[in-house]
Amino acid sequence: MKAKVVGIALFVLLVLNGCGSAREPISDAQWDRLERIVSERNFKIEAQWAEPLPDNSLNNLANAGLLPPGSTASRINLIGNANYLNMHGDSVKTQLPYWGERQTLQAYGQTEGISFDGLAENIRSRKNEKQQYYDLDFNLRNKSELLQCTLRFYAGKRVLITVQSNLRNQIRYDAIFTELSDE
Repeated sequence: MKAKVVGIALFVLLVLNGCGSAREPISDAQWDRLERIVSERNFKIEAQWAEPLPDNSLNNLANAGLLPPGSTASRINLIGNANYLNMHGDSVKTQLPYWGERQTLQAYGQTEGISFDGLAENIRSRKNEKQQYYDLDFNLRNKSELLQCTLRFYAGKRVLITVQSNLRNQIRYDAIFTELSDE
């Protein structure tokens, strides 16, 4: 019995040790690239997944089979769905689908997703060496809505977009980015 407990404890320790952060630090060249992307702000982003805050309505859609294949109420597949967030300097152009709850009724003729074409305000950036990413924060304001955006850039062309709004629930997008100079 004692040997069995020791064996289980050893197994648990090995598993927990294997779950530790095994990622290698990103190189100086990768940091330089991320810093250039954030400082020059010349990129395009395409979302692959939408990650809304799940609520009863999204759960009902999922249960009814109305979400795209491979999706859940908290992670919706956007692959093949035209969407983008382009930034060139202070200029932002975006069209992202929105899944979630709105706190106000939509006015006639407005887009249903997150749509913006104009200048970003209050642009800030910060580097997190320990977690190995760069954040780029900014606000987008149109006639009735204020969008607070955080773009978290990782070395492997991955970016997480978090959008908070005064009119709807927060949503996050798991996306890939491309430098416009790459094309």
